[in-house]
Amino acid sequence: MRAVDGILLTVLVENYVDMLLPDTDRVKRAGLIHHFDPKFGPVRAENGIAFLAEIYVGDYVYRVLFDSGFTADVILHNMRSLRVTASQIDHVVVSHGHPDHCGDLPGVLREIGHPVPVSVHPDAFWPRYLRLASGEVSPFYNFNINQHAWEQAGARLVLNEGPAEVGPGTMATGYIDRAVPFEPPRPAVDTGGGLFHLKQGHFQPDVVPDDQALAINVKGKGLVILTGCAHAGIVNSIQAAQEATGVKQIYGVFGGFHLGFPGVPEENTHQTIEALRRLEPQILSPMHCTGFKAIAAISREMPRVFLLQTAGTRIKL
Repeated sequence: MRAVDGILLTVLVENYVDMLLPDTDRVKRAGLIHHFDPKFGPVRAENGIAFLAEIYVGDYVYRVLFDSGFTADVILHNMRSLRVTASQIDHVVVSHGHPDHCGDLPGVLREIGHPVPVSVHPDAFWPRYLRLASGEVSPFYNFNINQHAWEQAGARLVLNEGPAEVGPGTMATGYIDRAVPFEPPRPAVDTGGGLFHLKQGHFQPDVVPDDQALAINVKGKGLVILTGCAHAGIVNSIQAAQEATGVKQIYGVFGGFHLGFPGVPEENTHQTIEALRRLEPQILSPMHCTGFKAIAAISREMPRVFLLQTAGTRIKL
């Protein structure tokens, strides 16, 4: 797989904002001045995730939007605040069909304003249901993830079940094999709750087969891997990226690790940390659904490579 010269990665949506985090040579934050300057307006947070990857190959820049958060309001506000021009986006990749990752993608597509390829696993559009152990249910919670609505808003769908090249040195993994014994993250016991979907007329447990990651190969450094929730498991996701690209070296991993889901045992976090150590990433940014306890544990156990992530952060890679 070809390598690119570099990436400017912008966090457009994340669960947290923090105007007090300092800049570094590599990382620029939407800090105090940005927060209070009326020319920009403070960035906003919501439960969700979205990245803009600006990929550099010589003088050429290719822009990939990975997920779009829960609402169009937040991502579009943050784009304006961060001076991101939506019409420059070349490709959209959707990690999976959950609302906190593509809940109002049509609103973003309309802002892009021109037809744009959208890479997504075809199972992302099946009706989904959530049931808690308490008996509470959220029926068809992904009702607004609609193939026709996306196409009407300008999506040119690229339905990929397997690996698909989406730009220079950039690959969507497609389906991620569940090979690691302690993944995907799941509750320690059957609590009677969980995710379900309606597929081809059958109501069945939802293992989120549409979950995929994005991998970008940076010259001399290795893979930058973006995940939405890593429902398949973060280690499985990294291995899928390595297999799809043929590149073993890991430069950075950014996104949800899904260790914060209710009932996931703490042992999963410890096993994940040990597996990540062996992969030797230079940067590790657990976000979104990783959960506070797991993020704190990773920061303690891998402080040299840990990078706390917030909405509005820009990283040169």
